[in-house]
Amino acid sequence: MNGIVHSQDESQKPLIIAHRGDSANAPENTAASIRSAVAAKADLIEFDVRETSDGVLMVFHDKDLKRYTGAKTTFEALGFEEVRKLDVGSWFDAEKTFAEERPPTFEEAVRFCLEGETMPLIERKSGPAEAYLKVIRDLKAEDRVIVQAFDWEFLRQLRKLAPEIVIGALGDKKPDAKRVAELKELRPQWIGWNQKYLTESSIDTFHDLGAKVAVWTVNDLARIRLFAAWGADGLITDRPGEAREAVIGNR
Repeated sequence: MNGIVHSQDESQKPLIIAHRGDSANAPENTAASIRSAVAAKADLIEFDVRETSDGVLMVFHDKDLKRYTGAKTTFEALGFEEVRKLDVGSWFDAEKTFAEERPPTFEEAVRFCLEGETMPLIERKSGPAEAYLKVIRDLKAEDRVIVQAFDWEFLRQLRKLAPEIVIGALGDKKPDAKRVAELKELRPQWIGWNQKYLTESSIDTFHDLGAKVAVWTVNDLARIRLFAAWGADGLITDRPGEAREAVIGNR
C-alpha cells in the first residue's frame, strides 16, 4: 500500500486525507469518523494518538479534557479504563440513531483503516517509538502506514528502530533555511505543513528534498483547488468527500 507514497503518479494527485476521520460528518478521532472517511473514499485517514498513564496508545487529540468535560486534567494522567469511559461525541448518526462515541485504541483505529483498504496517517502526540512500533508490527502493517509527528526526534528514533516505516515531518512555522536544513538531514518521505506557511515555492523546496508534501488543514474549496494547482501531493481536510469533488472538477 505504501506505493501510494513511493510511486504516486500524476493521476493520483492530490491525495485526499480525512482530518481526524471524516470530522465534518462524525465526531472526530472516533470509529464513526474513520468509517465515514472510508465511505467518503478518502485516500488516507489522519488521526491523533496519545499514551495513557498505564501505557496504552489511544486515539485522542487534545492535551487535556477541557473540550469534553470542562476539566483541565491532562490526557496522559488518565488510565485506559478512564479514557474508555469518555464521551467524545454524542450524536445522531446517518440513521438518526443516538450514539455515544468512545476513544478507540491505536490498534483499533489502524484496523478500521486497513479493513476499509485506506491508509492510516498516524499523528503521534505522545508515547515512545517502541510502543507505536509494537502495535504496527503486531498488525504486520509496516508497509501500510505513515507515522508523522511535530517531534522530529521521535521520528529519528522510529526510523532507527524500523527504517521500513514511512515517516512524516510536521511543521507549523515558516519553512526557513534552518528548518529546511533539518529536513534535509532527517530525510522524511512525507512532509505535512500548516497551510498558513505553505507556498508554491516551499512545496517545490520540499519536493527537492525527495518528500511528498501534504497541506493541513484546508477546508475552503478554493484553497483546496489552489494547493492542488501548486502541486501539493496531499490535502488534509475535514471535508474529504467535498474536497475530492472539488479536485476532480478542477481537472
